[in-house]
Amino acid sequence: MPPPADTTTFSSSSSSSEPASATRSWIFGDSHADTHHFDEGALVRAPQEVACAAAAAALVSPLVSIIDKSLVRNISGASRFVAALQGATVQMAANPGRFVGGLGFRLTFAVYFGTYAVANLAELALDGRGVEGDDRRREARAAASGVANIGLLAWRDAAFARAYSPRHPTQPPRPTPLRSLACFATRDMATIYATFYLAPRAADHLRERYGWERNAAELSTALAVPVAMQALTAPFHIHAMDFYANPEQRPLSARLGTVRREFATVATARGFRFLPAFGLGSFANNRLREAFIHSEGDRQPPVQKRIQKRITSIMPRDGEGIGGGAPMLASSGAGAGGGGGGRRR
Repeated sequence: MPPPADTTTFSSSSSSSEPASATRSWIFGDSHADTHHFDEGALVRAPQEVACAAAAAALVSPLVSIIDKSLVRNISGASRFVAALQGATVQMAANPGRFVGGLGFRLTFAVYFGTYAVANLAELALDGRGVEGDDRRREARAAASGVANIGLLAWRDAAFARAYSPRHPTQPPRPTPLRSLACFATRDMATIYATFYLAPRAADHLRERYGWERNAAELSTALAVPVAMQALTAPFHIHAMDFYANPEQRPLSARLGTVRREFATVATARGFRFLPAFGLGSFANNRLREAFIHSEGDRQPPVQKRIQKRITSIMPRDGEGIGGGAPMLASSGAGAGGGGGGRRR
């Protein structure tokens, strides 16, 4: 009798003989296919992939949403960056329920949940189709998660511009201009390109030309290259927000003056926010997947099965105490000397 569909197992193959390291879990744009070797069925694995993405997104969204909201208020002139940062941080600490239910957190969570979930499910699909080549896996995963990230971030930043830019109380939010959306998309395409293509190639260059160790080269470039890219993309971010807040005709010198004035703050803040979004978030996503999804060669079952087994082991069994300890006395009034109520061990 053939096995049911949800028990079909998929395995992530590798074309590299070098073993994976825990350090590699930091790398969102991992250029190799040997990071994971999951073998659970698709219908079992897919919900776990989505749950891991949600947990990782919840971890990074507070800090990223605070930074991005503060940047919008700074560029639009509603508040200085440091003051906005302090206000949002105080709100998060004083009233976390209201913060989590707020627009900034919810939209940011949606962005990174969507990005991580698409990346995880893309890897599941690659395993299901038996794709083994590093280049093909990297390109497919980068394309899927990159499209998701670019689209979601443009949508969220347009909503941020409408919500946090100053306007008259009776004036409805303006629609986001096409120029602003184009700037958002250009900014994010450059970041994705740096993450998935420039960083792996820079790592290969460091290894081949200067003899760097593999994990050190890939970890360094995976963080440094996209952060450095923020210096090139900061003007697009500034102009997108400035054009939304001030859509009227302004001379080019005034637009460039805004870019010069805000450049240091925006480039630094966006470089810093990259670390939790693509560093900590990617690390958490990958480590959660390693913990909760069964892999080839696991000596122990995934975490949730180990927890269930531990709970089962400490539950009292028939006639036994907690954890299988001393026998429970019979309820018929047996004294300390024993009686027949307990199970002989």
